[in-house]
Amino acid sequence: MTNKKIAYGIFLLAALAAPFGFYPVFLMKILCFALFASAFNLLIGYTGLLSFGHAAFFGWSGYVAGHAIKVWGLPTEAGLVLGTVVGALVGLVMGLLAIRRQGIYFTMVTLALAQMLYFVCLQAPFTGGE
Repeated sequence: MTNKKIAYGIFLLAALAAPFGFYPVFLMKILCFALFASAFNLLIGYTGLLSFGHAAFFGWSGYVAGHAIKVWGLPTEAGLVLGTVVGALVGLVMGLLAIRRQGIYFTMVTLALAQMLYFVCLQAPFTGGE
């Protein structure tokens, strides 16, 4: 066996044992933010584009999932799938508006769209915002 296979085996065993030693909600937050950071690495590292829209996708997915589970009474799995679909749709719409730009213009368009969604969430009556 190579060193890489041994390292993957150790990592797999540690991941399987982690819920017994750590608080599972904390582990889920770590995994969510690791996925968030991986998306930034993919976008900035491979394309060189800085996007501020990721927080909007992340926020809308979390809000819709939580709202669907708590208010609409959907099962947890259905709420998570619905949140993921809504996050993807928000990403699609923002991507269609911003992908034609480059450099600082791409960054500013994604920032403006993310702030617009933030203010919609803050002011809309159905979100229970401020």
